[in-house]
Amino acid sequence: MSVGVGHALFFVLASVVLALLALPALPREGRPGVAEGFGWLAMAAGLCHPLAVVVADGYGLAGDLTPFLAGDLVAVAALAGAAANRAPGGRGFAPLLLVAASALAAGTQALPATGPGISGALLASVLLCVALIGAGAECARHARLFRESTRALAVLALACGAAALLWLVAALLLAGAAAPAASTVPLLEGAGMLWLLLKLAMSAALLQLFAARRGERDERLQRALVSAANEAVHDLRVLAQAFYQMPARALVAGRDGQLLFATAEARRQLGYPDLSGRTLEDLFVAVQPAGNQRVRALLERQDRQAQLLQIRMGTVECGGQSCHLLLLEPQAFDFSGVRDLLVDSRHDDAHEATGLLDHHFALVAMADGWFRLMEPLDRYAGSGLFWDKLRILSAGDSEISHLESTAASAPEADGWLRMRNGGGLSVSLRRLLTPEQKTFYRVRLVLVDEARHAVAGVPCADDGGRA
Repeated sequence: MSVGVGHALFFVLASVVLALLALPALPREGRPGVAEGFGWLAMAAGLCHPLAVVVADGYGLAGDLTPFLAGDLVAVAALAGAAANRAPGGRGFAPLLLVAASALAAGTQALPATGPGISGALLASVLLCVALIGAGAECARHARLFRESTRALAVLALACGAAALLWLVAALLLAGAAAPAASTVPLLEGAGMLWLLLKLAMSAALLQLFAARRGERDERLQRALVSAANEAVHDLRVLAQAFYQMPARALVAGRDGQLLFATAEARRQLGYPDLSGRTLEDLFVAVQPAGNQRVRALLERQDRQAQLLQIRMGTVECGGQSCHLLLLEPQAFDFSGVRDLLVDSRHDDAHEATGLLDHHFALVAMADGWFRLMEPLDRYAGSGLFWDKLRILSAGDSEISHLESTAASAPEADGWLRMRNGGGLSVSLRRLLTPEQKTFYRVRLVLVDEARHAVAGVPCADDGGRA
């Protein structure tokens, strides 16, 4: 089977693109599963022969490249391991695979490249045909066992069957001495192109298998959590200890919404908070629905680091009553997501306003209440320094300066300003950190009725405020 340089280069570039598209879906914490390890080995080993073709052409190297098909033999064996989610043959799989690949490489090197009788290309074709038949059978057998990954395994089984048939045809062409060489070469080149296309299809199916296996793993974990929570455990201390050791970021809340249990992984992710008597809304800075049984949340850890999470919600039986199971899934930190949770999706009262400031106290995003307050006085209410905007609203420059110095040196700053048009303005700033330790600020403003403030003697932030 002959592989053209252009076809080989296209295959290498397409394989790299597929791998790059799959990188964001890789688990960010922990080691990949057995299926993913074998799958990535299969994709990497499948690049050996096409890369050898490209390099040989680029540097003008002469020689038989058939020994590099040993990489394809390794790829087919690893594909079978990915389908089985284990090493076929147990501990002897790796030594046996190494011997088979070495035998193929050495045999094709020792035998003549072409000619009557057994040649190196014929040997490679027969071995790959047999290996593909075995891998296809393994994929077909496991396609009936795993419901979530049936489709990906069925595609792999079909691709392996088609590839085995292709290598069988190539072996017959190479073994048929009666066929003229001039007519055999185009057929072998066409077979080489089809082999590369089938390998691309196998790589795409392997990536689908990765996603399916991750879904199966999450489903098994959830079933395990539900099964453990459904056990009739009378001693809640024992139940809490068992749940605490589960390898999942999970919380359990009662019917009233109060959090009851948290696993060790969940406590570690949340920064070991005090959960006694707290609800989901108390634990997170902001919570927003994000689809069926899912919510998005912004967490402020005790070290003031902000984290975005997605929470999947389910139900479990715990202590004879139905409870809420909350699975925490950390998300990549995205400042637009923080803005959406803290500013855009909030429904502040008419006398309140929230917003975000950068590390220089410049306005980044402000809620509608801020613009209702500022637009009569400043057309550029959405940009500029926060302190300059406060000086437009209030003549109390000393209080603003004190608030500015406090915010620069302390994680929290609170102040009260008398506005030029009467009444008061309560200002609160809170310093937060991104996972990269970059600073930003959350600001909250409340219009305070001047008469209520005079009676109470402290800033008042109830619904009696004047907008």
